[in-house]
Formats: sequence, structure tokens, C-alpha cells
Amino acid sequence: MMKMKYKDFEFPSNPSVLKVELSDNVVEKPLFGSDSAVYSISHNAALISGEGCFWGKDGIVFSRELKALQKSSSSGWLFLPDGGCYNAFLTALTVKEDSKKCCVFYTFSFTENCNHKKDEFDFGFTYALENENMFDISHRCGVEIERLMQLNNIETPFSVSVGDKVVLR
Repeated sequence: MMKMKYKDFEFPSNPSVLKVELSDNVVEKPLFGSDSAVYSISHNAALISGEGCFWGKDGIVFSRELKALQKSSSSGWLFLPDGGCYNAFLTALTVKEDSKKCCVFYTFSFTENCNHKKDEFDFGFTYALENENMFDISHRCGVEIERLMQLNNIETPFSVSVGDKVVLR
């Protein structure tokens, strides 16, 4: 599993809890001689929340970096451990230090920036997911295996690891 990333900050370990809420605006219209028709009129902003802990002496440093990101007024790319990505704002952050346990507990909320919302984003790269090899990535991304092998200087299709960045073009 790859590590969660927001803007230029990579979480040292993934949050212990991660929740993604997706919803649509729907409308229901009565139909003559029938029940009704329900259909989606738009997608709502995704809400991503979670919690975790930064362990060790660097926990304070990591929490300061997140605090600085939370103060930023701009959105940025949020890459989730499952390979999902959202252009989002860090809308809420709570940090609690525990010097006895040598850790910093945190909770966060991200809200998707719908001004940048598209069905798909072409970053020119992807990250290898758990149990994937280059054949799987080729199929998932629609890029020929030979092209992937050449672009990434990979000896065998099975030498890719979870979280490896794979160039697509």
C-alpha cells in the first residue's frame, strides 16, 4: 500500500482511520402512468477524513508541517493509499501531543475542490497498487506493456513494488 500524500507532504505512515464520503444531488420526478424517475444532477464535493498518530521525536515536526498546510488558502492534490486522488483543501486539523507515549495524535478533514473536478485526471503517472505488476498497470491505465517497460527502465514486469511511481507517457 502506498503512503498518503498531500501537496509536498508525505505521511510517514498512513492514518489508522480513513473515511471517504461521496454523494450526489439527485432529483425525483413523477412520471405519468408510472412511479417516478430518479437521476443524478451533480456530484457533491468528496469529504475525506481520518485520524492517526505520528510516533517518535519527529512527530512534532510532522504536525507542524500539517499545521502550515492547513493555513494555506490553496487546494492541492491528495493521494490516498488506495490510489484515489482528489484536488482538495485541508479544511480541519486537530493535533494532540502526548509526551508520555512520545506521539502526536491527529485528526483531519479534506474537502474536494469542485472547481478542478473532472471524471479523470491525467497526471502522466500512476502508483503501483498492492499485488499489481506491470501487466496489471498496463491494463488499468490503457498503456501498452512495452511502452511502460521502456519509459520506466524496468527489467521484468514483476519487479514493481507497491507505491512505486510508474510513468505513463
